[in-house]
Amino acid sequence: MFTNRVPLFTLFGIKVGLDYSWFLLAIILVWSLMSGYFPWVLPGLGTASYLWMAIIGAAGLFASIIFHEFAHALVARQFHLPISRITLFIFGGVAEMDDEPRTAAAEFWMAIAGPIASFLLAFAMFVLLGAFDAASTLGAIVGYLAFINLILAAFNLLPAFPLDGGRILRAGVWWFTGDFQKATRVAAATGSVLAAVLIGLGVLNVFGGAFVQGIWQMLIGFFVYMAANASRAHAELRGSLHGIKVDRIMRHDLVTVPADTPVQALVDDYFYRHFYKIFPVVDATGRPVGVIGLKDVANAARDAWGTTPTSEIMKPLGEDNSVSSHAPAYKVLQTMQRRQNSRLLVVDGATLKGMVTMRDIMSYLAVRDELEPETPPAPAPAPRV
Repeated sequence: MFTNRVPLFTLFGIKVGLDYSWFLLAIILVWSLMSGYFPWVLPGLGTASYLWMAIIGAAGLFASIIFHEFAHALVARQFHLPISRITLFIFGGVAEMDDEPRTAAAEFWMAIAGPIASFLLAFAMFVLLGAFDAASTLGAIVGYLAFINLILAAFNLLPAFPLDGGRILRAGVWWFTGDFQKATRVAAATGSVLAAVLIGLGVLNVFGGAFVQGIWQMLIGFFVYMAANASRAHAELRGSLHGIKVDRIMRHDLVTVPADTPVQALVDDYFYRHFYKIFPVVDATGRPVGVIGLKDVANAARDAWGTTPTSEIMKPLGEDNSVSSHAPAYKVLQTMQRRQNSRLLVVDGATLKGMVTMRDIMSYLAVRDELEPETPPAPAPAPRV
């Protein structure tokens, strides 16, 4: 989802980072707290006091969002759903899943974990507030964190995808109907309704004089709309590729490069002759050992092309650039998107079977839609418990 991240730390094997858009959110939030919220709650203080209160309050909110997302991630792990990253961005935070939940129960418990965590954090802040004078600076900060965690939990429970409430709704429809795609369409539709409401409120606020609030509501509305439609599209794609294995889509007519080929010969005899962007690299026995691409050649020292073998600059064969011929096409497409690699070698054991690209998968779907326009996509497996 996010290609530009600033890494922060790793906890429980989960990497936490910031998308660049987060910095805009941080500036807006600190400015809002400094100029609006804290002067209203605790009037009479100086600008410097409001500034440090705003910074602490913003840091507390971001820590609360991370706590919320870790609740999702740790519960997801209990259902064998790998979540390797949590990213803060302009609209909050997201725990990035490598796959969709396999059951309605997994979807429900993973979704509800975040709001429960935020409600518990809000309760803890209200209890802590009793130890401070509500009219003090620390009391105002703790009160803000109690209030904002309550709002965070309540807003996320709205039954609109991609909010947690929308995922809970999808889990309920999925459990009741046994149809993951239908459940996603229902949840995405509610997300589109929420998006329309937010955008409408934003327009009214802009014309009513609350310009910043209105723009913010419109931006959130557009984000919800795009996320809901993306979820609907992913569900349809998952259904369209259901039961399709890579060996049905992959290319068999590969041009391989011997590992000992000098880079200069690689450029002259392969890249300039065949015009492919990558080539499989094989050893003397024909066993695949790596992948060589244009970027790998461009990063090699030009004056050493004549003496440097391809094996020295190639990317070794591994999970990042290869899949099995029996891998489901939808899983492979997810892998390509997650690793930002649109070309993967198809390897079974020590045998190179072919290559699959994102364009191949999309072309397969386009051809099938032309030949079988009336054939509904097969439903994805959807056990209820």
